[in-house]
Amino acid sequence: MKLQSAMLADAARVAENKLYVFGGQWDRLYTNAFPASHAALTVVLVIEVSYHEALTDHHLRVALMRDGEAAGAEARGLINVGHAPGTTPGAPSYVPIALPFEGVVFNIAGRYEWVVTLNDEPVGAIPLEVTLAPGGSMEDEHRTPSMGDDGPIDPFTT
Repeated sequence: MKLQSAMLADAARVAENKLYVFGGQWDRLYTNAFPASHAALTVVLVIEVSYHEALTDHHLRVALMRDGEAAGAEARGLINVGHAPGTTPGAPSYVPIALPFEGVVFNIAGRYEWVVTLNDEPVGAIPLEVTLAPGGSMEDEHRTPSMGDDGPIDPFTT
């Protein structure tokens, strides 16, 4: 198995084995304060499954990490793909995956990674830098997000 493609997106979905990505391929979030919660993001993957690896369970894990330590958000699942009708013997299959996450909390600024493992082997990582918005200060790091007239203001911009 091989990680063919990976990115962060505002949203994504899989329909009829097609991947629809909205606001994809970004790697930086800005906030006005820490800790901060990001409303929604989607981890988008395309997994290549060789012909001989089909029809077998494969364990997938995607975990948010910071400095090699778990940072909260995680998804686990099984991939088991067959051979599509008319597949040439030996041809791989491609599995598109969209993993939505809501309310992901970032306690401190820094470089995070969404680490992708298949069968307990790391196969890739998607970097994400979380930092104070331009003009912010480290004194703001421990304040809570601002409140607007309609409730909390989402502290992130992409």
